Amino acid sequence: MLIILNQCNNPQAGKKSVDYIIPKENGRIILAYKAFEDFLNTDRSWENYQHLLLEKYPEIQYLHNRQLEWGAIDSLKFPQELKNYDKIANAHYFTQYDEKSLIDLYDSVIKNAHQVLPPVNSKPVDLCLFFPYGSCFVEPGREKYTIYISLYINPADVKKIMIHEYAHCLHIQRRPAEPLTLRREVVSEGMAVYITTLVDTGLTIKNAIPFMPAGSVEWCLANEQTIKDSILVELEHSDESIFRRYISDGDYAAPPPGFVQKTAYFAGYRIIAACIAKGMSLEEVCALDSQTVIEKSGYFTKNL
Repeated sequence: MLIILNQCNNPQAGKKSVDYIIPKENGRIILAYKAFEDFLNTDRSWENYQHLLLEKYPEIQYLHNRQLEWGAIDSLKFPQELKNYDKIANAHYFTQYDEKSLIDLYDSVIKNAHQVLPPVNSKPVDLCLFFPYGSCFVEPGREKYTIYISLYINPADVKKIMIHEYAHCLHIQRRPAEPLTLRREVVSEGMAVYITTLVDTGLTIKNAIPFMPAGSVEWCLANEQTIKDSILVELEHSDESIFRRYISDGDYAAPPPGFVQKTAYFAGYRIIAACIAKGMSLEEVCALDSQTVIEKSGYFTKNL
């Protein structure tokens, strides 16, 4: 059940402020969207937003900072956007989940993922559901992993997304540290997609990639050599363009001309699948650096 950890009077909001957290044995479920719903019942001032969300939830402060870095929000305009937020038009987002379904989701994903790939450390895993920002990602911090999922995301996709993000955690526990490159990200995303198909056996490459329509996967299958040729020459690149060209989706993405979005996920999955087909274990592949994984797969030298 939902645990209210503490309460304090907020003189600015004129109401009580609470922490919406469901403690779990190996982490927490943070219902930060409920704090935003509380905020909507105040005067919606920037001071109240800071008090009810940014100050009380370090996860939301981190998320807010990331949104600023990504250019998803404007630091000058955002306070006014909060002030003008249409509570009625967005009320349905706050009733998408009940506590039992979220607990069941968290428990089942962690349990089933560990059956596929046991963890090698006991670092806690937090699931943070938030509003009004968009996006989903995992932050592999020093003390814990935090999986962030926006309420804007279709609840039907949330299980797949949580598996994908937690798969990153299990992979990060094993892989050698290496600098950011497209090569690293291709292997990382491919591993997360591959593990997703093992944890949820109802998924295949055609529907396991978050936010990638089946039609885009069909395009990848029909144009795989073109994808290989394009990615191969950029494997060592590390600038922002690699995300826009091969990883991102939505308005931020800028794939090569004629390409669909998120082709790195498809290519990465095929690389991991090729390694497994050669008799390598999942644990073995996870423990290798990205260059070795790609070399052992033979992906860029053979027609798979």
